[in-house]
Amino acid sequence: MHFYLICAGIGVAMGLLAGFLGVGGGIIAIPAMMYFLHMEIKLAMGTSLAVIVPVALMGAFKQFQQHQVDLRVGICIAVGGVVFAYVGAWLNKVVDAIWLHRIFAVFLLVMGVKMLLEKPPAKGEEPAPAATTAPAEKEQAARP
Repeated sequence: MHFYLICAGIGVAMGLLAGFLGVGGGIIAIPAMMYFLHMEIKLAMGTSLAVIVPVALMGAFKQFQQHQVDLRVGICIAVGGVVFAYVGAWLNKVVDAIWLHRIFAVFLLVMGVKMLLEKPPAKGEEPAPAATTAPAEKEQAARP
């Protein structure tokens, strides 16, 4: 029973943070599975990928309903992601677990520091919007 409660807790944290902050579930799931379920990093990474699919789909669906998804950008990124996920999974097999652990930790650290040091937009200034219109449409809209 304890095992299932831990798994459910990891799922709750993944779902909440994926939907709320848009973070990939792996940032939550991999360390949680390693430390709370005592999984080896390679098993945690593979399991994380398997559980991220339904979690990400649900979060993306709700964000899409709220008009917060740029499909053009998403599709372009997904194509590269799908192709190179296979390469990444192969690399996961050939790289030693201790190095995967270190690489993942450095990645989290670098991204965390970057986000901490990032300057927020000035008060009243909106962040740059996602590219939702084609360049020709933008050029035409800019003409008087």
